[in-house]
Amino acid sequence: MLYKEKKKLTLRVDARLIEKAKTYAAKHDTSVSQLIELFFRHLDNENGVEHTPLVRQLTGILPPDIDVEDAYHTYLQEKYGG
Repeated sequence: MLYKEKKKLTLRVDARLIEKAKTYAAKHDTSVSQLIELFFRHLDNENGVEHTPLVRQLTGILPPDIDVEDAYHTYLQEKYGG
């Protein structure tokens, strides 16, 4: 679902939370508005399994026929011996 039209929204929030949100947003190279928009987008997610942008970006990198558990087991054996 695409959201194109942007509107202004005024919120009343505890001042300390606003400062925390600004700090968090700055650390994550985003804005408080984008954080709030992301939160609102997750509200309409009925099944609760929407992935983060990074997970969505990485989805499909592994071949569909790979046995992930076996590959991980092999990786651990190679890393730690076995």
